[in-house]
Amino acid sequence: MQGGDAFARLQVEMERPVFHHWLRPEAVSASDDRIEIALTTRPEFCHSAEPALIHGGIVASLVDIAGHAVVAVAQGCPAPTLTLSVEFLRPAPAGVLRATGLLRKLGRTLSRADVEIYAGDKLVALGRGTFANPGGQP
Repeated sequence: MQGGDAFARLQVEMERPVFHHWLRPEAVSASDDRIEIALTTRPEFCHSAEPALIHGGIVASLVDIAGHAVVAVAQGCPAPTLTLSVEFLRPAPAGVLRATGLLRKLGRTLSRADVEIYAGDKLVALGRGTFANPGGQP
């Protein structure tokens, strides 16, 4: 997919899952092999009020969403998660989190993606996932 087509597909992937209706990730940009989404945090995303730090489960969810999205944009259909790993590098303060999904391999049945999560200009987490292609066509 190219340009506007990729972004339109990313928007679909941000709106389709019911979980996203609660989490509210936002499409920022998309190309053939890279997507960016943003998540404006809310108090219920925090594991503590003072200091307001985002719960690791929210960060891990964002890794999964971004990894899935970059693969789904590239293959043109949803990409169920098969494996997911997350490395937390530092606490994520409340505010806006940015996730960049990078397509590493688009396969006929399996695809790989890496994800970087930023809070401001600080890298707070890294993730990697393997995703399925239920249609079997890259």
